[in-house]
Amino acid sequence: MSRRITQEEFNQLIEMWSKDHVMAIQDIFGVVLTSQQQELVRAADNQTARVAVSSCTGSGKTMVLSCLTLLYLVILPDCRILVTSPSFGQLNRVYWAEVNKWYKKMPKQLQELFTITREKIEYKGSSKYIQVANIVSSSTENLENLAGGHGENFVILSDESSAISEDAFDVLLGTLSTGKGGRFIMVSNPTRATGRFYDIFARDLPGWTKLYFSAFDTENVNKDWCTEMEQTYGIDSDLYRVRVLGRFPRVGEAQFISGDAVEEAIRNNLHPSSYSNYPRIAGLDIARFGSDSSVFTLRQGPKLLDFTCYKGLDTMEVSSKVAEYNAIHSPSKIFIDSIGVGAGTYDRCKQLKLPVAEVIVSNKSSDPNTYCNLRSQLWGKMKEWLQNGADLPPISRDRDTNLANQLTSMIYFYNSKMQLQLMAKKDLKKLGYESPDIADSLSLTFADAVYEGKSRHFTKRPIKTARFMWV
Repeated sequence: MSRRITQEEFNQLIEMWSKDHVMAIQDIFGVVLTSQQQELVRAADNQTARVAVSSCTGSGKTMVLSCLTLLYLVILPDCRILVTSPSFGQLNRVYWAEVNKWYKKMPKQLQELFTITREKIEYKGSSKYIQVANIVSSSTENLENLAGGHGENFVILSDESSAISEDAFDVLLGTLSTGKGGRFIMVSNPTRATGRFYDIFARDLPGWTKLYFSAFDTENVNKDWCTEMEQTYGIDSDLYRVRVLGRFPRVGEAQFISGDAVEEAIRNNLHPSSYSNYPRIAGLDIARFGSDSSVFTLRQGPKLLDFTCYKGLDTMEVSSKVAEYNAIHSPSKIFIDSIGVGAGTYDRCKQLKLPVAEVIVSNKSSDPNTYCNLRSQLWGKMKEWLQNGADLPPISRDRDTNLANQLTSMIYFYNSKMQLQLMAKKDLKKLGYESPDIADSLSLTFADAVYEGKSRHFTKRPIKTARFMWV
């Protein structure tokens, strides 16, 4: 399109593009699609298509979603598109950047027909229909904004779909129940062996076209990188499976800590001489009322000496228990999870000059190449401890104090940056698991191991001061 074409010529192009979407993308954007990308585009070429793509890193899946967004708005009458991802940050950082990149490669005459913002892409080339793509996060807090899609050609384009919650998926699928239905295209690195995206593949859900994109089958990925991944992590590792093969983590390995490691630690009965020279370190995971417990744990090197659980305590009552625990056990340090209600307890204990240290488990990990946050890293240290001769007390028959169950029920996955991340407490409870209060408390005792005792690494909470001093 080196000259401005007439409306009649443009209509002829739309008719031609409508018959072959692969040719249309290559024509409009001046790109040659890989065989994998062509497979995705053709699988989506149906008014009621259901397509799920489990992809390696670097296959160009988001590029295809971006091009399909712009193409569908041009060629599909009465087209409404919902572009979504678990976080708006992902949409803003990755998808939006891709849309802008490929928009700029379109012929100028087509560019003039679009208005693009971070929340919406509008196509003004139709005199009969409002053609628009809305860019909406599918976070749990945003479910209402996912509902209500209408249009003869309604399209859902979902990126990083492995992390989309079951509730969000159910809302999205529900929007296709009216009229002629619509397309639902999901692409993702297969980072989680749980959730609806995983179910599509694991349960072989009917009606879905399921595609696996391996790094060995795309021209976009350097094969030397595949070799480096194999040598670094091993072909049996989950990182290799996810990033190179485009396959889900093994279901059994979604369990972060193995039952064998816990059982071996329970069988151990260490002599005091093997741990008596280590300092006593305490951890405190705080819950305020509800079904969860506030838990003290006491660890001395490889030996878990004690855990004590309390229910229904307010902040001041927990502070009193800290003072009692300190008097009885004399730990050298008490690490307190100070998120939320824990902040008040930490501040009060510091006032009382107890040997407390603040830990904010949502902070960034000191090993960001491996772990997404401090909580995951602390559990990683606890896992290493269990695998290297730890001594745990016998299994309790009480469900609420069964540490073995809590340790082995933790599920992990990889986020979009391929960092290891643990499932949140509320999500574990939705799956029927007990809250890992004791295990979380025990993990806090490894804070010094993570930061080598340098308290400056722990992010301080800002101290709020009053504007006036009342007398």
